[in-house]
Amino acid sequence: MTDSTLISRAAAFAARAHAGQTRRGSDTPYYTHVEAVARRVQELCEQGQADPAMVAAAYLHDTMEDCGTTHDELTALFGSDIADLVAELTNDDEKKHRMGKETYMVDKLSHLTPRALTVKLCDTLSNISDCPTPTQAATYASIQRRLQAAPPATWNNTHAQLSSAIIKAYEYRFDPQKA
Repeated sequence: MTDSTLISRAAAFAARAHAGQTRRGSDTPYYTHVEAVARRVQELCEQGQADPAMVAAAYLHDTMEDCGTTHDELTALFGSDIADLVAELTNDDEKKHRMGKETYMVDKLSHLTPRALTVKLCDTLSNISDCPTPTQAATYASIQRRLQAAPPATWNNTHAQLSSAIIKAYEYRFDPQKA
């Protein structure tokens, strides 16, 4: 299977899985979010900072969490590498509730593999761009500031750039005096 076929199949699967879903607080189809995340990862792929499996995982990143897709299903359709990436990106809602969103996300991001961290930061950048409330956006920015203060062992220049872009997006949208 070629890389473009793999990515096209992942895009089609995500479109079907998210059919009828909308972004929180709007009537925008949810698929536009996964498409935006995949597009950003594709740009990194073209710069040699990502790979096609990461682009496919970007399309699929919310299918386990939001659509009931299983790891076994993703493995059968896309292989274990992509299924494992998607599983790594999937939040544990019980743990997030118990720890609190910000603490959970800092811990989660600190333990992701470099590839998963890249996809997750692209996801966060898309989320903060569409974030409906200043409180949610401030949480995303706070998470990034905490990561920048104590970068994970897997942190690299791409991660630092994406993290800075997330904070700048927050400042531009919700704190214009800092932008």
